[in-house]
Amino acid sequence: MADALKKDKAELRRRQVLDAAAECFRREGFHGSSIVRISQAAGMSPGHIYHYFANKEAIVAAIAARERDNLTDLVERVEEDAAGGTLVERLSRHTAERAIQSSDPAAAGLMIELTAEATRNPVIAAILRDSDQAISARFLSLARQMGALPDTPDAEVVLRGAMIAAIMQGLAMRSVVEPERPQEPTVRLLNKIISVLLEDA
Repeated sequence: MADALKKDKAELRRRQVLDAAAECFRREGFHGSSIVRISQAAGMSPGHIYHYFANKEAIVAAIAARERDNLTDLVERVEEDAAGGTLVERLSRHTAERAIQSSDPAAAGLMIELTAEATRNPVIAAILRDSDQAISARFLSLARQMGALPDTPDAEVVLRGAMIAAIMQGLAMRSVVEPERPQEPTVRLLNKIISVLLEDA
């Protein structure tokens, strides 16, 4: 029981650091966000942060992993969708939620900052690539499990999944310059694109 409580407390502390770091990266940029600055935002000492993360790159890796876990959670919810149906039908039932998440200016700001840093820092670039590859592999597994595009080579299925991801990321970028974009027509068009990409052999 004591070990479980200790583990829960440690996980809470890690989330606290990641939330603070994400906000610092978004507002001040990667280079402007020192461990000291992150510790101030998290309300703990730098030593506490080093207890959970070796350096700033490790924090970035954890933030990328958290995003990957969010997308993995989406895949799992699509797999377990009690309403059933094809991959397109199941994905379409979750599009609105993803579109809203992708339209969050705070999330967009963080992704823009991390992507910009990846163009300069090979460590960050490798972290984001590894995360993307893990998501692509999970998407391919889901597509095969659901019987989508059965005659399409794996590489093509992965590419189509990447196009869907690119559109989602593009919505995040657009939210910066188009914060009032209406969600209903956005979701409708997004579902049309998903249908074309995942039903058209």
